[in-house]
Amino acid sequence: MGGRTIRIAARVSPSRSRGAAADVGRFLSHFAALQIAMALGALVCFLVGPVVRASILATANRPGTMLFFLGDVLFLTVPVMAWMIVSDRGWRHSLELAVAMLVPVAAIVVVGELTRSAYLLWLVIAMYPAMSFGMLAYLLYRRDVFDRRRNVVGKLAT
Repeated sequence: MGGRTIRIAARVSPSRSRGAAADVGRFLSHFAALQIAMALGALVCFLVGPVVRASILATANRPGTMLFFLGDVLFLTVPVMAWMIVSDRGWRHSLELAVAMLVPVAAIVVVGELTRSAYLLWLVIAMYPAMSFGMLAYLLYRRDVFDRRRNVVGKLAT
């Protein structure tokens, strides 16, 4: 054919790449802050456990029981919700995040009940990763809640 070769070079400006890196950094810092809140709740649960086991609830609150499961859910979810409220995200977004964290756990419970398996004992180990997955999914789906620039605009609109 003997025609000319056309070269197309895509250039990414340095300011765009820095902006993307800053967005990723902000996302990771929000995720880390929520993980720290959840880990602190787990620590409190761990420290309160021996006190509860020494009380009258000793037979009812042991790994593999519904009371132990509900305690874990409470201690892992409430600190995250509190952090969302303290960091000025509001009650609505705090509740949305809590629901997103509990959906994977609820799915495990439903499947466990339907199959009549002893899921409560291994859920003690699987709950934290399952809730973290729900948290990550919420953060990816509702990025606008955690973007400071959009959050300011959203507050002015409400």
